Amino acid sequence: MSTSGAVLLQAGESFTVTRGKAFRRLVRDRTAVLGLVIIVLVGTACLLAPLLAHHDPIATDFSNRFASPSRSHPLGTDNVGRDVFSRILHGGRLSLGMAVSATAGITIVGLLLGLVAGIYGRLAETVIMRTVDVLLAMPTLILALVIVGLLGQSLRNLVITIILVQWPRYARLVRGMSLRIREQEFVEAARAVGATRFRIMLRHIAPNLVGPVVVFSTIDMGSTLLAVSGLSFLGFGVGPPTPEWGAMLAEARGFIGKAPQLLAFPGLSITLMVLAFNLAGDGLRDLLDPRTVESTPGLERGRLRRRKAPSPAAGAGTSQVTGNVIS
Repeated sequence: MSTSGAVLLQAGESFTVTRGKAFRRLVRDRTAVLGLVIIVLVGTACLLAPLLAHHDPIATDFSNRFASPSRSHPLGTDNVGRDVFSRILHGGRLSLGMAVSATAGITIVGLLLGLVAGIYGRLAETVIMRTVDVLLAMPTLILALVIVGLLGQSLRNLVITIILVQWPRYARLVRGMSLRIREQEFVEAARAVGATRFRIMLRHIAPNLVGPVVVFSTIDMGSTLLAVSGLSFLGFGVGPPTPEWGAMLAEARGFIGKAPQLLAFPGLSITLMVLAFNLAGDGLRDLLDPRTVESTPGLERGRLRRRKAPSPAAGAGTSQVTGNVIS
């Protein structure tokens, strides 16, 4: 039996999730599909920004300021004549790229430190978890402003700041799951055959944390994007004229009365992507959580039908016994 199967069996689950069934359940979840479609479409459009946008995102044209949407400028121009559509696409590359990079860093740091705290215990657990308690006790925004202020203004420092601020939540989550999984029978069996704690952590416990951590990081991608955009809006991200959704909001707030669309387009982009990440994360959670899958109405009806319908072997055995009694 695989490690994942052992965990599910230990939890009292009566089925094994196969890839085909998991994919069909994901396809039937319309909200999750909608979120994934939005992520794929927007991500692809941002990656292909040099091909889709025909204007330089930082090229100015003072004779064409605040232009209305047209064929040449689908979303109009800003206060210095820059094409808004081009800046939205190129800004998405930075915003989404930083959000993905920061989420990956947060996941790796939180997963490693949470595993060490949950498996090794004693000194390692005390040092890591007390650090987590101290960081979680501080206001997130204030801590982020202090760190980015010390590191300086740049894309790399902004990503590092978000990783340093948000990894404690992941470490606490991973530690709690590690403490629960290390008491399972397959871990005890690994200890009995002489496996080291490092091998148990990598081969037996870490693979069982991939699903929950992926779901948590996907859902948290929206808040990470908000953090990136918020710090850029406050002036701690990229500097002008580099296009980035949060920086574009900061530049456009002075023209809210004359050109409110300059605020609307980057704001809607951030809102749409946060919503898409939340929908996709909810779908993955429903897909990877056995208790949620078991409570799905369609699966419940199918399970009841299978339970009520007698198997052919059982039917044949019943007929044979009945015939013997009558005879």
